[in-house]
Amino acid sequence: MKKMLLSLAITAALAGCGGGETLEDVKNDTPPVIPAATVKFDPANGVISVPNDLLMSGTKDGTLNIPKELDGNGVSITRAEYANPSFALGALDGWSSQVPYKVDLTFPANVSLDESSAGALGSVRIFEVVMGASLTDADCAAVPAGAGCKLLGELTFGVDFITKASGNAVAIIPLKPFKAGSSYINVLTTELKDSLGRSIKPSSTYGLVSGETPLITESQLALQGVVNSYENVVTSGGTISKDDIIFSGAMTIQSVGPVLGTIKKLLAASLQNPALPKPQVQIPEQDMLTVAEVLLSDPDITNVSPAFNGVQYQRGSVTLAMYLSQPEGKEISKLADTYWQGMCSSPVAVLNQQAADQALRDAGKEDEIDPTMFGIGPYEQLCQGLSEGKLHDYPKIDITRHLTKYNPLPKMQSLQEVPVQITKPILPVINAIRTQTLGMPALEMPAGGWPVVIMQHGITSKKEHMLALTASLAIQGFATVAIDHPVHGERGIDVDEDGKDDFNATKGEGSVLAYMNLQSLLVARDNLRQSAADLLALRLGLNFVDDTSLNTSDVVFIGHSLGSVVAPAFVAQANAPFDSQVDGLFKINSVALASGGGGIASFLLESASFGPFVQGSVLLSAGTSESAEFQTYREGPAVSNCGEAAPTNESISCGYGEYYTSLKAAGEMTKLAKIQGILSQFSFAAQTALDSGDPTNYASAIKALGTPVYMNVVVGDGEANGNKPDQVIPPMTANNPIAGSLPLANLMGLTTVTQTQTPTEDGMSYLVKFTKGHHSSVLSPDPDAGATAEESAATTTEMQLQIATYLVTRGRALSIQNTEIVTD
Repeated sequence: MKKMLLSLAITAALAGCGGGETLEDVKNDTPPVIPAATVKFDPANGVISVPNDLLMSGTKDGTLNIPKELDGNGVSITRAEYANPSFALGALDGWSSQVPYKVDLTFPANVSLDESSAGALGSVRIFEVVMGASLTDADCAAVPAGAGCKLLGELTFGVDFITKASGNAVAIIPLKPFKAGSSYINVLTTELKDSLGRSIKPSSTYGLVSGETPLITESQLALQGVVNSYENVVTSGGTISKDDIIFSGAMTIQSVGPVLGTIKKLLAASLQNPALPKPQVQIPEQDMLTVAEVLLSDPDITNVSPAFNGVQYQRGSVTLAMYLSQPEGKEISKLADTYWQGMCSSPVAVLNQQAADQALRDAGKEDEIDPTMFGIGPYEQLCQGLSEGKLHDYPKIDITRHLTKYNPLPKMQSLQEVPVQITKPILPVINAIRTQTLGMPALEMPAGGWPVVIMQHGITSKKEHMLALTASLAIQGFATVAIDHPVHGERGIDVDEDGKDDFNATKGEGSVLAYMNLQSLLVARDNLRQSAADLLALRLGLNFVDDTSLNTSDVVFIGHSLGSVVAPAFVAQANAPFDSQVDGLFKINSVALASGGGGIASFLLESASFGPFVQGSVLLSAGTSESAEFQTYREGPAVSNCGEAAPTNESISCGYGEYYTSLKAAGEMTKLAKIQGILSQFSFAAQTALDSGDPTNYASAIKALGTPVYMNVVVGDGEANGNKPDQVIPPMTANNPIAGSLPLANLMGLTTVTQTQTPTEDGMSYLVKFTKGHHSSVLSPDPDAGATAEESAATTTEMQLQIATYLVTRGRALSIQNTEIVTD
């Protein structure tokens, strides 16, 4: 419409010219018209920047509608096909809370984005709103879904987010996570300029639908109603006018807590409902064994501290509910459909089916209604009973059963008997060390038994590696318990039951992809959630152990690496108020985290240890010409430097580094840009898919709960001194300011300290930054990343001392002895 008006105006001007001027004179005197730069927006032709809630329009089950997710008959793709990173978003009830995103722009030849305007206050504004069909706001409940309803406030540029130019796009970079389950409207304004100093213009489509003139087709009218609702909401605050707006788009952030919260409710319900499995830690009678004997049984360990002779080692078990299903083959692709699924039908899908049936009745076509659609399935009673009558099991409705805020009840696939590692102080030995070596008073077992530390290991590790902490904890009077993460250690998957694991993420026994599954992001997400769910069940199961030497009402937690990554989700749920009669059964009194971090997709891509493998794996599976070229290069020229051409973790990592370096040396900037584009798209999809398992989204809950948290991070001492920062989970990432270790600590409200903290009445949360050591220093004194053997050993000693003294005071005090290796 605006293009048509423009052409009429030019014609009129030409027709009105007089004074003997010829048309040729006008042409010569008129400066050339350079087309305007515009925002890319044409939903009818699939041109839309994400995140955008237009992809929620017409949802079948409350999840995003991804192009080609449905076939011509409106039937969803198979569960396995959701392994595709793009399709994985179709299993989610919203967008990521933290991943940077872009709004694409179109420029005419020789015109570009004015970078200063892209990073300036006012060019992009973000408003928090309530959308229609709200579950929480009665005023907006009756407003159509997808329409803007109510303005809640505006985010602050430079505090909540920043923007910058990114090629032919403006990038929006969160500085704080968006609120889970909340909705926002992104607005681009006329302050956004091109290189000629002109304001960027709306697309012709946006110009049409943002106007008041009624349009013709049903789809045009629907889009016009949605866009007008966005603009009406954001302008209702009086701080912006419609004339300022060149684009607006809504985004609803996905839910992150309902599913794990439901699991806690299921665990609590198991105390009264015999139909639900009640976890119980069992420790059978067994011969006395020390941790020293266990450690020395490893042929790679030849010497251990005498203190480990003062730690008793026991084995027990706990039966856990598994929400991951078993693969049906040995190939990694067979894990693709093992992610969690709902027990019940999505109520959104049920409402859609009811509406479709009613439409047939209204049209007089009752004979076309399928009466079997509402036939009940085997989980109907559980769905009704566990949801207060809100959910049903209709097997023909909602076949995919994606878990969302509408449908948060997961289906238990199996029960797994999981080995539990237990340690306890052996008083004669421990007291000899305390009194003769450390000058500490002798210990006695408290009347209620030893307080318990739940320990959780890192990725590619196993529970036995956490035994390295047990001596320092025993000296402080702690017992410990630990289990393996899913698909680690003794919990590997043996598909054909031949005694050999087909999937195991523990180093030396399998591939990290068995857990952090890059080929199926939903599986990776649900491995994280299974880890958190297992810890919740283990914590509850401790209350029913038949061992009076354990005080299971006094429990703290230690996590290392992946154990620290899953900890915020676990602790946030464990300590969330639920029912006064059971809250104490889940309580975690204080927490110690070593080498953790948030923003999983971002830190994996930038990890010095895992980044090349992740990037190489993503490129190999991208299906582009560069993918094929990399495969050929890795199996050919790279072999001489990387060893065998087999697709092992090491050969992919090394091969990718060699390939990338060769492209840079050859000046292949176009190929490098394409590869970077592939990685950026993967990062967006991966972080969005992983969000509900990401610790960043639980950090604010940890802070609000006031649970005392200690965290240590190796930040290094600079290139000149040689000790590198953590090479597995970077303290900070270049492309996402809220990813890495330090942002997670900040979001949890931790205070950086370098000196001993004297006792306080209430627990406090601290961050200690180490200049020496490496990712696994808390467990191993072996030198790495530039530190000497003495410096590495000193770091291990100091980390373990800090953790033990922090936990023994339940977070009320912290001892820092070696101030030479910590920094602010």
